[in-house]
Amino acid sequence: MKKLLLTSFVLITFIANSNAQEEYGIKAGFFNSERATNISFQNSGLKTDTNFNEGIYFGAFAEFELSEKFGLRPEITYASVKNDFDQLRVPLLGTYKIGKKFKVFLGPEIGYLLTDNENFNNIHFGATIGVAYEIIKNLSIEARYYYAFTESLKNNYSYDSSAKFNSFQLGLVYRFGK
Repeated sequence: MKKLLLTSFVLITFIANSNAQEEYGIKAGFFNSERATNISFQNSGLKTDTNFNEGIYFGAFAEFELSEKFGLRPEITYASVKNDFDQLRVPLLGTYKIGKKFKVFLGPEIGYLLTDNENFNNIHFGATIGVAYEIIKNLSIEARYYYAFTESLKNNYSYDSSAKFNSFQLGLVYRFGK
């Protein structure tokens, strides 16, 4: 985790000192966690269970304009899911502007569970894809989906099992300046 934060800091510092135009902002909204669990019992076959838990998120970001259409957006976000977990999420998103009001983004994301749980791995990795629409100057609405590549469930059971934390976010973004 320390290496990730150090690498992110170095990358942000490098980009900030280049000729890229930058923006900073905050974001908050609705967070929906989907935990799909598959458990394989020897005599009973496969059992699949999907839990949906709601919560909130808030965070901050810096966005660096690399060209007229392309940008780079590192973020740090805190998500709290009711009766389940708290986590810190660090995506590094590539952005692409479509016209004056729309933007799409895609990139890798690392998450760290802040809630101790003996059944789940603390670190997970996946990809985020999303879209944003500027409602008025400096205020946007955005939706995004996170797909987990790594297993979330520690496999310390006598049966085969797997689980992944996927999530959906819908929220508001406020940009300072510009």
